[in-house]
Amino acid sequence: MRAATRQENPTGSEGVYESFSDMVLCTVIVLITLVVVLALNVVEQLNVYIEPNHFSGGASRPWLYLQAQNADYSKTTSDRLAVDRAIFGKDDFILVNLFSPSSALSATLVKDGQTVSAKAGQTFHGQSDLTAYSFLQLAAGIEPGSFPVDGNQTALMLPKFSHKSIVLEPDVANGYSTTPENSLALKVMALAWPVYDNALYPRRAQSDYLNARTKIYVEVLESNDGAHRIMIGHSVFTLPQDIENGRLGWMAGFSSGLTELVYLGQAWSDPAAKTNKRIAFFEQNGFSEAAADYRTFSYPVKLTEEQVWMLRKALATRPDIPEEQLARYVRSADAQKAISSTIVNGGSAKGFLPPLLAHRDAWKAYTDHCIQNENGNNPPQWLVSELLEPLGFDQAVIRGLREDF
Repeated sequence: MRAATRQENPTGSEGVYESFSDMVLCTVIVLITLVVVLALNVVEQLNVYIEPNHFSGGASRPWLYLQAQNADYSKTTSDRLAVDRAIFGKDDFILVNLFSPSSALSATLVKDGQTVSAKAGQTFHGQSDLTAYSFLQLAAGIEPGSFPVDGNQTALMLPKFSHKSIVLEPDVANGYSTTPENSLALKVMALAWPVYDNALYPRRAQSDYLNARTKIYVEVLESNDGAHRIMIGHSVFTLPQDIENGRLGWMAGFSSGLTELVYLGQAWSDPAAKTNKRIAFFEQNGFSEAAADYRTFSYPVKLTEEQVWMLRKALATRPDIPEEQLARYVRSADAQKAISSTIVNGGSAKGFLPPLLAHRDAWKAYTDHCIQNENGNNPPQWLVSELLEPLGFDQAVIRGLREDF
């Protein structure tokens, strides 16, 4: 068509139009080329701005919704708590409850053995009831973050204390219930994270938060049965079940631009050799004491004299429960008694702390190693769809220009 037009217009003006159109075309091609080159350059520089395998969400400061109370098992009467009553009796027993924000802010009551909303039409979801020792196992996988105020570190993550009476035996009429105490909750947090021994500042200038981040470290566990399991600290969760049943509901309070959920890769375990990914790292990097304690924690062999005594009491109370199951129970109960006594009466509980809290330097070296070596490995898609997205942690962490680049 252009050739025919040129023959019909012998004046030479078509040559002008053709030259102009060619110029425009060339200009467009150059601009497109520049845009493509710029886009490729931005893609190549993404690692400068985006932290791989770190996920975030929300815009507010991270909060942990919790409460703690000292239960007296000697006041219980139900058959279901017979072993607990025999082992703990009148001893201190610190119980920690973690809540999702909606659960913590809802008025509740116990009806027919179930915790329900006190207001018609109101619902809530997400409560996890833990012994203080179990809480510390979970807390080992959380770094609360901090920033300096007047020369002292103050915590970035703040507690929001709930005040719900917990009925320990809803299966019994007028069953025993406990009342939470804020001071106990703060002491439990300080045992997990010493920064909570310092003053807390709920409100600070935004500039204070510039380099402070709360971090939740997550590892994926090997699975022979196809189940999707993750580990936070020493605690294991199954997905998506523990999202749906509310066991991980407490994480919703952490959904913040100042929180990072950090993927540490896939963990492995070799029970026959009594080793795993963490133990191997500790041994290979000079943390022999941490390796030994973690091996004893992961693959226990003998009971202590105190634990043997507790096992006899447990077997006398419930001879129908397998001895191996009760042995696991008394190991945890021994640590729970020591931890509870420390929280209430003071003193040191280092010998009973979970290994990752007892050896914080070894754990820090391990997380740093995993972060450095997992940057090129993307987490499995199910971790994104079954954990990150439901809890709002599916946003990339933007670092901006970093000094190390």
